[in-house]
Formats: sequence, C-alpha cells, structure tokens
Amino acid sequence: MKKSKKKLRGMTLVEVIIAILIFALLGMVLLGVGNATDAHQRAARKTNKKVNEEGPIAEAQSDKNAILLNRDYQIVVGEKKAAEATDSDEVKEKGYKVVNPVTIHGRLYSVEDGQVDESTGELATDANGNNIPDPNNDSGNFKFIEIDKPVETTTTVAGAPPVTTTTRAKYAGEGD
Repeated sequence: MKKSKKKLRGMTLVEVIIAILIFALLGMVLLGVGNATDAHQRAARKTNKKVNEEGPIAEAQSDKNAILLNRDYQIVVGEKKAAEATDSDEVKEKGYKVVNPVTIHGRLYSVEDGQVDESTGELATDANGNNIPDPNNDSGNFKFIEIDKPVETTTTVAGAPPVTTTTRAKYAGEGD
C-alpha cells in the first residue's frame, strides 16, 4: 500500500513577512498622502480666513471714495505695567502705565461718505483740515489706518562713527 502524502497548502513564513511588508509600505504611502492632503486643506483654510478678514480692508484701501479723517493719526504701543504710588492721577485711574512706548504715525481713513459743506459743495473739514464723516450715513463705520513707512538716513562725520536717524516719510499734502 502506498501511503499518500498530503500536500500541505498555505504560506510559508517568508511569504507572510513579505505580504506584511507590502501592506506596511502601502499604508505608509497612504498615510503620507493623507498628511499632505490635510496640510494642504489647513493652508487653504488659513488663506481663505485671511482673505475673508483682510479682503474688505484691501477693498476699502483701494476705494477712491475713502475719505481722510486724520492726517497725523498716532498709535502708541508698549508694555503695560501696573500703576505705582508715584505715578500721576491719570495713570492711577487707568491702573497701568505704558513702559517703553513706541509711537506709530499714520493717516486714518473712513469708507463712509464725507459730510458735504452745503455752502461750497465740498467735503466739510475740521480746523486741522481733516474731513468730517457724514453723521447721517450708516455704512458700518469702517475705518482703516495707512501707516507711514519710516525712512532711515545715515550721516557720517570725519573721525566719528556713522549716526543713523529714523524719521517718518512725508506724504503729499503734509507740510515740510
């Protein structure tokens, strides 16, 4: 009698390891594609948010109907520090003082219609020459500031180190 040898069917250990490696590689490729897609979506959302926030501002700045409200608008920024007993009454009332203040100069514009002087038909201005917004206009009271770009000049004197001075640029309509 012949003994029949049963053929064992299945995969060897090497075949199983190769299959696992192939699936692992495919998983890594899919994970990389997913991460790239996610990063792209985050960047697109960030850009969309920026466009939604800054779009109206850019549109207003390019709008020829924007009126100049203040030719020398100043913003003072600095570090807030708690008021002390030796500070002025005004500082004590606010509860803080600004340390190392930096003043930024610019021009304040509004996209509202300006108030028209009925006698001249021109935009009404205050004593400083700034336009006055129309109090009857209800356009959302949207304003923007155009910041002056600082200008650096360097002067040299023989035998002395150069001195750099920063001033703000003068724009058309400003005095010398």
